[in-house]
Amino acid sequence: MANLITSIIAGGIILAVPILFVSLGEIFNERAGTINLGLEATMSLTAFVALWVTFETGDFFLGTFAALVIGAGVGMLHSFTTIKMRVNQLIAGLLLLTFADGLANFLNSIVIEGIRIALIADPLAYPTAVPTVTPLPSIFIPFLSDIPWLGEIFFQHNEFVYLAYFLAIVFGLILYKTTWGLKIRGVGENPEACDAAGINVNRIRHLCDIFSGVMAGLAGASITLGYIGLYDSGIAGGRGWIAIIVVIFSRWSPFRAIVGSLIFGMGYSLAANLIGFFGPLVSYYFLLSLPYIVALVVILLVGTKKGPAALTVPYWRK
Repeated sequence: MANLITSIIAGGIILAVPILFVSLGEIFNERAGTINLGLEATMSLTAFVALWVTFETGDFFLGTFAALVIGAGVGMLHSFTTIKMRVNQLIAGLLLLTFADGLANFLNSIVIEGIRIALIADPLAYPTAVPTVTPLPSIFIPFLSDIPWLGEIFFQHNEFVYLAYFLAIVFGLILYKTTWGLKIRGVGENPEACDAAGINVNRIRHLCDIFSGVMAGLAGASITLGYIGLYDSGIAGGRGWIAIIVVIFSRWSPFRAIVGSLIFGMGYSLAANLIGFFGPLVSYYFLLSLPYIVALVVILLVGTKKGPAALTVPYWRK
């Protein structure tokens, strides 16, 4: 039982990482007054790009960088549509969701067909019939990783895990302890006053929207390169939507987003471990639904929190 508990907690820390990456970007985005409902599909698209580039080059850094670039591009498209053209943010996000998800699956089908054709001509052209990579290995922190139970839980993870929690702290300090963070919070609360003070409201919103796409790209890369090693339709698994719940749960704070992400990460880990532990004794589909049951419980307990006053409201300079 102790091993099961350790496995659930350690797995929860890992599975919280994509949610944390996305929620950090979206916290900045919503703090500036823009919401992006296309994050789920952005994760899927960048997960595929990260996998494909790494599969072709063997370089995890290039794969991750490609995911960041694509994430930034999707964020730029969203920011142009909602901030420059002032299209309704909810509608634009849902359209982007459909576009990016369809594009990811389309590109994946093209790549698989290309590999199939290449293997017909030369059976040794590719090692597998679909693009796969070996996920990044764990980094064992000297001395700390040898501590019973705690070492396995906290100090035996790959780079994405350590990076996620480090960035949460850094971004929290930026948001609350810097002039730049003050401007972001001000733009989301009172854009008119910020404009009168000489702050370029829409420039900050553009940058935060693009940053949200970059973080979604990092989340996508962490899924395929961090622990799955392949792409499949629906690979984001609802994490983009859960990240938006985490943003609300955390009251738009990067620090509290760590706790929110861990709650849902534990839900995913609990489901994965119980499937292997109980086998046919408990319904497979019920166990798969555990993360979403956790999401529903969190929504009921937290209720509706008041977000930034200017969230979803376009700004026209008068």
